[in-house]
Amino acid sequence: MSKYTVAERQTVKSIITSLSIKRIPTEQILDEVFRQTGKRLSRSGLFRIKQSIKKDSYQWYEKLREGQFDYIYEFNQRVAEITDLQKRHYEIADSPKESTTVKQASLAELHRLNITLSNYFDVAPSIIQVGVANKIGNSIPTAQQDNKDDIIV
Repeated sequence: MSKYTVAERQTVKSIITSLSIKRIPTEQILDEVFRQTGKRLSRSGLFRIKQSIKKDSYQWYEKLREGQFDYIYEFNQRVAEITDLQKRHYEIADSPKESTTVKQASLAELHRLNITLSNYFDVAPSIIQVGVANKIGNSIPTAQQDNKDDIIV
């Protein structure tokens, strides 16, 4: 395996993450890494990167779970980001300068953002409930105690 630059490592992690979520076979993931970076990645290298992604994700989750308001802050940041993107798409849709195709694409993205925001607000009561449980000293369920009915954002 050739040495990867920092930017290439980030690209490789991004490729592996997105394709793994889509349950793309290993060979296709390796081919896509080669296509985008021009460098081969071994199966064992892919395995190590997947393990690293899992470890990073777990550490991020643990940090948010242990910090009383970190999770709520992150949630609020995502809502603010979506609201800002919605505002920008409304400006594009209302602009007389933009072509019909651009306006249609912007409206389609605006629709997706509205759905995402709606989903966020659907889980907001669960997040608030977790925050209140932390404040009064109750524990947050861990991954081992995870219920199928619980919603994790």
